[in-house]
Amino acid sequence: MGRIVAIAGGDLLSTRQLNAYTIKLSNKRTPNVLFIGTASHDAEGYIESITKEYAFLGCNVKSLCLMTDSYSGHEIDTLLSWADIVYVGGGDTVFMMQTWKKFALDEKLKRIYEQDLAVLTGISAGAVCWFNCGYSDSESFQNGENWNYCWANDMLDIFHMAYCPHYNEEGRDTFDTMLVQKDMIGLAMENNTAFVCHCGNQYFIRSTPAANAFFVQYKDGMIEKQGVTFEDI
Repeated sequence: MGRIVAIAGGDLLSTRQLNAYTIKLSNKRTPNVLFIGTASHDAEGYIESITKEYAFLGCNVKSLCLMTDSYSGHEIDTLLSWADIVYVGGGDTVFMMQTWKKFALDEKLKRIYEQDLAVLTGISAGAVCWFNCGYSDSESFQNGENWNYCWANDMLDIFHMAYCPHYNEEGRDTFDTMLVQKDMIGLAMENNTAFVCHCGNQYFIRSTPAANAFFVQYKDGMIEKQGVTFEDI
């Protein structure tokens, strides 16, 4: 089993401490970071922001741009092999997974985790993807003004839970009642928190002391919610 840091949300400044922790898990003095911005359709400004932030943190940065560049399977494998850290950006979760499957990138990332070849991390959609399913705003990307939350299914299922990022934001609390559709535990995480798996050890970290995260379960017709304990970083 490998290393994953799944960041619920926030901006690059508020999550800097979480990204620095990810770098620490890489065990490299100057790690190579591969940014995958599929969920944002390889938005140029997003790529520039991530590149600048991780360069500031002492990393070498490249991007895998499936939407704007063309790659052979070998070229994708070469980029993944170069990376000590793979960072998955936020955006349209459903679109991201549909695109990844065309390139078998979902299988490649799961193999990286199973063989512990790099630290896998990401924010929002880039956190949802490591779980079984996620509470997503993907419909808002596709329907414009119709802002409805939906289930993003067929994720990598490394962690067999339903995942909700941005739990502190308006409308995300409907995740609780929607869990009736899922026969599994939900993990609801506020911005500036992260779920960490380090070679089999699972725990939580946060970059702001007021941020929280909860295990949520629909059981016997009732919602049960339990706060998590955070590790110091």
